[in-house]
Amino acid sequence: MLSAGRWPEVQLAEARVTRQRFRAELREGRNPSNLRKPVRKAGTSGAPSFESVAREWHSARKNRWRPKHTAQVLRSLEVNVFPVFGAKSFELIDREDGLAALTPMIKRDALELATRVWQRVRDVFLFAIDKGVTERNPAESVRRALPTPVKGQLPALPPSSLNELTEAIEHYPGRTETVAALKLLLLTFVRPGELRAAEWAEFDLAGAIWRIPETRMKRNLAHLVPLATQTVSLLRELSQLTGNGRFLFPSLTSERRPISDNTLNQALKRSGFHGRHVAHGFRSLASTWLNETGEFPSDVIEKQLAHESADPVRAAYNRAEYLDQRRLMMQVWADHVEATTRKQQRS
Repeated sequence: MLSAGRWPEVQLAEARVTRQRFRAELREGRNPSNLRKPVRKAGTSGAPSFESVAREWHSARKNRWRPKHTAQVLRSLEVNVFPVFGAKSFELIDREDGLAALTPMIKRDALELATRVWQRVRDVFLFAIDKGVTERNPAESVRRALPTPVKGQLPALPPSSLNELTEAIEHYPGRTETVAALKLLLLTFVRPGELRAAEWAEFDLAGAIWRIPETRMKRNLAHLVPLATQTVSLLRELSQLTGNGRFLFPSLTSERRPISDNTLNQALKRSGFHGRHVAHGFRSLASTWLNETGEFPSDVIEKQLAHESADPVRAAYNRAEYLDQRRLMMQVWADHVEATTRKQQRS
């Protein structure tokens, strides 16, 4: 005799699923009671939930990761996994649960995110196996259902299509904050994640400078972004909407966190740029135009892009910030964007 748990903690439908699993294990020549012994050894009155073990796994490993990555790992599980099967015990989680968690990410083409999230789920199962909580890991069968992410350069419009892009941004029918975010991404061409999580405390509008701390940069190096006059004006307008909070672009559901990493890409898709331009593509667009003008050395452009030299010797000796040149460059770029926008509005 095996118990599926106490009612009402375990509902009838859940108990029936457990019974079916027990019977399937018996047909395969396995004793289902063996899977329950490790739980009893752990000294628990019932099987721990996936979420409780996942948080224990995260806590055990967070010292190995950078703070930013540590937060991202936990957040990816809180958003994509815990709402689907976080409350379930490991023996009740099956392939269908995994697919239910991954499908929303797959549908919005976030395949790399889906792959990373499921790798974390797999690691939690392995952690649970090591602890004696379970003996099974259905994550492998789910992984085979994941489409393979397409590697390569992210789609970006050429400089000749800047007028089309600025017109689409000006007429985007969504939130005012989203329009402002797209404009700022175009003017500053920082990485989308750096803009998405930008905080008002990082900006000195009087000094026209944005200081992004190393904790939010890809290579853990603080980054300075000179702000053109158009950028400062846009930020002052945005401050009337969100300036009393922490983030420039707070989430609709909670002001304690910024907009999601998919907000800007979805806005571009709805504007007709699906497969042609993504949020990260603003960097390529600006870089291409600046390099084509020939007015600025490549080192200045690369510094503004927060790219580090692949040559370790060059990287070690080249610590120049080129701040004066970058201020001029950012103003020239902003003037070009503004002129393109005005030309488009007149035509």
